[in-house]
Amino acid sequence: MLDGIRANAQSWGVKLAFGIIIVVFVFWGIGGRSSPRGIVATVNDRNITELEFRQAYAQMEQNIRNSIPGATPELLQSLGLEQNTLQSLVMRKLLEAEAERLGVEISPYELRRVVESMPYFLDKDGGFSADLYLTTLQNSGQSAAQFEDNLRRDMLPEKMQALLSAGAYAAPQSVRNIYNYQQERRKINYMLFPAEKHMSLAAPSQQDIEAAYEERARLYAVPPRVRLEYVALDPAQMSDPSGIDDAAVSAAYEARRDSFFVPERVRASHILILVPENASAEEISKAEDSIKAIEERIRGGEDFAAVARESSQDPGSAARGGDLDWFERAQMVPEFADAAFALKPGEMSGPVRSPFGFHLIKAAEHQASATRTLEDVRDELRAALATERAVTGLQDKADALLAAVMGGQGMAEAAGAEGLTVKDSGLVSADDLAQTLRLRASDVQAVMAAPAGEILDSPLPTDAGLLVVRVAESLPAMTRPLDEVRDELAAALTLDKARALAVDEAEQARGEFADGRPGKDLAPEVRESEAFDRQGYVPYLGVSTDLARAVFEVPAADAGKDLWLDRAFPVDDGAVLVSLAEVSAPDEAAWLTEGAMREQQVRSQRAALMFQAYIMELSRRARVRILMPELVQPRAVPQA
Repeated sequence: MLDGIRANAQSWGVKLAFGIIIVVFVFWGIGGRSSPRGIVATVNDRNITELEFRQAYAQMEQNIRNSIPGATPELLQSLGLEQNTLQSLVMRKLLEAEAERLGVEISPYELRRVVESMPYFLDKDGGFSADLYLTTLQNSGQSAAQFEDNLRRDMLPEKMQALLSAGAYAAPQSVRNIYNYQQERRKINYMLFPAEKHMSLAAPSQQDIEAAYEERARLYAVPPRVRLEYVALDPAQMSDPSGIDDAAVSAAYEARRDSFFVPERVRASHILILVPENASAEEISKAEDSIKAIEERIRGGEDFAAVARESSQDPGSAARGGDLDWFERAQMVPEFADAAFALKPGEMSGPVRSPFGFHLIKAAEHQASATRTLEDVRDELRAALATERAVTGLQDKADALLAAVMGGQGMAEAAGAEGLTVKDSGLVSADDLAQTLRLRASDVQAVMAAPAGEILDSPLPTDAGLLVVRVAESLPAMTRPLDEVRDELAAALTLDKARALAVDEAEQARGEFADGRPGKDLAPEVRESEAFDRQGYVPYLGVSTDLARAVFEVPAADAGKDLWLDRAFPVDDGAVLVSLAEVSAPDEAAWLTEGAMREQQVRSQRAALMFQAYIMELSRRARVRILMPELVQPRAVPQA
């Protein structure tokens, strides 16, 4: 549980390891066998112990598995977790030393603020409980001093990052320029030269097909696959709520009463006029005048929802008339929450300033904190107890089923005796197993390595229970034979050749343009596209990054002048000749909606770059010696 409590504080390590910096290991010294036992590496005069390394590795691996539940051993190996774990610990040691040099530390106030905000230590009224805090830590085998020391150590790198990058600045105009560049849309006039008319001339020869097959063989590679017969023992499906009496439900309710606590919450709507925190006095005054004018309209009798749809600059709620649905106090910034929770149902606040801008808030409903009653939760609690009871005997039932099958009884017969059914996975790859059956990476490897006909000698755990598995069929990696793919390959080659012929046709037509413009005979063939961005997807024509790049290089002043680009571009259905028809810049309303968020994004990016440069300099000057190289080398993945 403490891993969960400290998860947010530990996130910096993953950021350092995978996004912020790269340390070149070749410049790090390798120590000899005379090094102190249990020391993985030294960073200047600080040690990284084996215990620290193994704990950090386990945490990093768990973070990745949480993000990628089906992560295979090959994927984990490709990420270089050993080196990244060491790298993150080196960065931790460098930052700890730098914090000492600069006199930076986590104050008791900062530590207390973080601890008191952790939901694990809040009582039913949402307040911090010292007794719950101490009891929770005691149950998990840590003292308060140990926990706070670890937490303080985890918080320090984030504080250092915040301090070292505090000067990051993004000029509003430069952010606007970046935004305009990214959000600009263009339309083209185009003439399509269809590939379809050339299909009869584009059929490949058998020699062409065979040559293409050799070149594209990797496209037809099929990974190893297995077909499983399995019995799923899911406690939720096997449970019997009718077997749980009322006395057991009542006792469980009393024992778990705290889990049925529902915090105070409000349902409200709002109207937002955006203004950045660092806005000028003129911008703030303008936004404040706008929100006051809106307030006067509503107090004068206009409908709040109608005005919100028309005037609110919150894109998430404006279309719903400003409705924010139900929310708890902690879900909103303090300024907004304080105002919303002070309102009575039906009341509207005056202008409220938050980091996002100015709000008008109208409360619809207000529910006080409460604990759900036994009657409210009786059915769900009964079902939960039945599932827990089923879990208790799940392993014994799985073992009995497995013993019957390994003793010679058929899977279907053995499963039927327990009221269960046998399922067939069909032919699946290792990735399919991880995603559909939710098997652990090690179990996926065991299944893929088993020969056809083998029954795995222990039930496999999943997030839904246990599986008893028989490998019914096992196929090695292969390349689909030419006879199997001949038709689809011939079709692809035909289209490629027809498209090339269409490009030739378009180029020839372009060469006949007078003064770079099509003649009257071609004018009826000209169509206008929908607007598209720099990413390269043109509606109805497909993805063409070359086309998009060329179109966005045309000066905006040339839009609509019938100036055709001097080459043809292949598209999904053939080839096109194009001219720039229209340029659309983001309008002011769009910028007002997104500008503050974009400024924050750019500041965050620049702050990360500042911190990266600082860390790189610390790393460049660091004396790092690896004393246990065997521990930080990538671990080989067992081969089937």
